[in-house]
Amino acid sequence: MIAAFPQSGPTMPAKPTDHRPRVAAERRERMRRRLIESAMIVFADKGIGASVIADVVAAAEVSQGSFYNYFRTNEELLAAVGDELSGEMVQLIEPVVGDIADPAVRVATAVRCYLHLARSHPLLARFLAAAGLRMLVHHNATFRYLPADLEEGQKQGVFAAVPLDIVLDLVGGAGMAALDRMARGRTPKSYPDQIAAALMRTLGMGVADAERVAAGPLPKLAFGADSLLARAQARAAA
Repeated sequence: MIAAFPQSGPTMPAKPTDHRPRVAAERRERMRRRLIESAMIVFADKGIGASVIADVVAAAEVSQGSFYNYFRTNEELLAAVGDELSGEMVQLIEPVVGDIADPAVRVATAVRCYLHLARSHPLLARFLAAAGLRMLVHHNATFRYLPADLEEGQKQGVFAAVPLDIVLDLVGGAGMAALDRMARGRTPKSYPDQIAAALMRTLGMGVADAERVAAGPLPKLAFGADSLLARAQARAAA
């Protein structure tokens, strides 16, 4: 008796994978990153008052048509830079302040970390100072944490009972003034800590307590090699 074996047809060759969509997406992402890196440098040098699109196109070495495939206005470009940069700063600062129970120490530490990062990176300080208060408030994730911390400090009696909008204006104004000074020239290493202590006094703390919460060692904060700031610094150097 002859055993019956299933008959199989010819083996069909595997359909080749189409890598074109993935390659195209990666190319678009590289171009977008390149434009944002160039925009950070141009905004830091020229501010946001006038159109910088032509300067960004030149710095990125792309055509103007290519630019408009990604952004339409200065405002869109500024928002993209601000959102990416502030997200990176939050990733550095939040692990430092997230477990601090005292709201005053939490606010002071966040301010110190933020200003020390700016002082250590001139391009960052110049961009933040040039972008102004609008970017600090609307496109800066670190600023969004402050209202809850300030309100908690007021409820505990650590900070003076001043309307929160006014307190935020004071904090934002002091931060912008400090960024502008650091962007224009060298400041002492203790400058961010002095600003934080003065700000705590403005919020209603006594001198000794203000100096206490604005003192002490901070961990070394470093942007990653693939961060926007690192990429923009490398592009500026090149």
